[in-house]
This record gives sequence, C-alpha cells and structure tokens, in this order.
Amino acid sequence: MLKSRKFWVVLFALFVIIMQATIPEFSFDEEVAIGFTMLIVSYIVGVSVDPGGGFANILKSRKFWAAVVGLLFVFFKAFNVVLPEGLDAEAIVAGATAISSYILSVAFIDNAKARAKAG
Repeated sequence: MLKSRKFWVVLFALFVIIMQATIPEFSFDEEVAIGFTMLIVSYIVGVSVDPGGGFANILKSRKFWAAVVGLLFVFFKAFNVVLPEGLDAEAIVAGATAISSYILSVAFIDNAKARAKAG
C-alpha cells in the first residue's frame, strides 16, 4: 500500500483538505476546488490505467509533471498569490480541465503502447 502512487495522492488530497480547513490564508473557492478535484481524480485514473514504472520512474512521468503544474496554479490561487492578469478562478479551472484531459490521454496512450508491445 505504501508503494501505491494512488494511495499517496489520496493522502496528499486529504492533507490539502485539512490545510484548507485549518489555515485561514489557504482558501479554495468553489471553482478552484473543482480544478483541484479534477486534477487529483484524473491523476488517480491515469495511474490506474497506466501505472508506469512506479516510484522509480515518477520524475520521468508526463502524468506526474502535468499534475504538478496544474496543482501549482491551484495552490497559487488558494494562497492568494498574485497571478498574471486574466488568470482568475475560471481560467484556472479551464487550465485544470485541459491538464486533466492531457493526463488521461497520456495514460490511455501509454497503456495502448504497452499492450501493443506485449503482443
């Protein structure tokens, strides 16, 4: 269980929920919470479809880095970091949607390649 990336992502999501409830400077509005949830769910589904090489290859994972980039924008918004003009909550949700789609498509493509290679 401790080697499961899905487990660690869920643990991370719970940690973020606890942060949101206990740290006043860290606040999710509804739209940012939707973006966060979409990124977490798409990453879990992506890892389920194509587990890749596990923790040994996590830094090489396109799914991982896409999720990190998406989560950075969500966290910037949650901590009220001044973002460039035009990056409001709606833009962050749109970006999270695009990144989530990318994560899922990479997972399905990698899974198809692995199946074709296996025979």
